[in-house]
Amino acid sequence: MRWFAIGILGAVLVWAAGPEEISFGPGGAFQLEYSTDSAGTRAHGVIERLAGGGTKVYPLPQSDLETYGKLRPEGLKLNPIAATGGRYERGEAIGPYQAEGDWLWFGKVFYDGEGERGVGAFGYFDTVRREYVLFSPPEVAPYEVSAILVDPKAVWVALDHAGEDISTFPGGLVEWNRVTHGVVRYPIEFVVTQIAHDGDSLRLTTRGGYALLKNGVIRRFRVQADANGRIETTAIDRFPPPPSTHHR
Repeated sequence: MRWFAIGILGAVLVWAAGPEEISFGPGGAFQLEYSTDSAGTRAHGVIERLAGGGTKVYPLPQSDLETYGKLRPEGLKLNPIAATGGRYERGEAIGPYQAEGDWLWFGKVFYDGEGERGVGAFGYFDTVRREYVLFSPPEVAPYEVSAILVDPKAVWVALDHAGEDISTFPGGLVEWNRVTHGVVRYPIEFVVTQIAHDGDSLRLTTRGGYALLKNGVIRRFRVQADANGRIETTAIDRFPPPPSTHHR
């Protein structure tokens, strides 16, 4: 299975604290750096508080046209680069994340429509080496990451697509082996907003309910209130499609 790693050094920038004030790395000296773009306030990198005072920001690496063409050739066919005047417009940001020792694992988020593009990826920022390592297997490259769970042997990555619509639509669930970098993909019909352990299963939270994954089998459950306000959980075969302004 192909994978791609990207490294980047830091640049001195202005501190921009954001809505999620998490601290990670040695001495809790690192935080996410937030700034505003066309999609709102998002994390665009990692910021370090320096021991001697001041800060240093490590911007999130952005994909380039060569990488996009290599990993998303179907994107060039559907949306030729000429349609945006030859410009490769992208706004990739840090999405869901999980700290693990000196590493901050995360998935990229990006808008994929109206001339904007991106390459899906997940990976980590190493606070000791102060660099990013990103992975874009073919199963991930067309999508942004909606949820992530890091285990000792595997990284679980939920995928969706944010395009010209009133909601995201699902891109599946990926289990990525941390040793071999092999991928197992689960083609699910719902967007996952959170992944967590639930006993010997994985709980995949979604709009209107959740699913449990165990031994490759997915069981779905709808959660809703009855007429008296009591919460009811019902086993279902599939979740309904998300609201859409486009026919798929």
